[in-house]
Amino acid sequence: MVEDFQDSEKYETITIESKVREGIFHKVVKEIDSGKAVSCSCKCWIKGGKACAAMRSIGVE
Repeated sequence: MVEDFQDSEKYETITIESKVREGIFHKVVKEIDSGKAVSCSCKCWIKGGKACAAMRSIGVE
């Protein structure tokens, strides 16, 4: 699930606060052209490949 999103012209990282756990933040990588989330720093995405609420809040590709 680990991909390289270092091309800053195509992707941006957005920090979104967790709705479930206070003080926890998700670092969501968003594709600039489509406006959709492509990756997240959370356990749901890293371990299971499932889009979390933070990713769904901006849209998932």
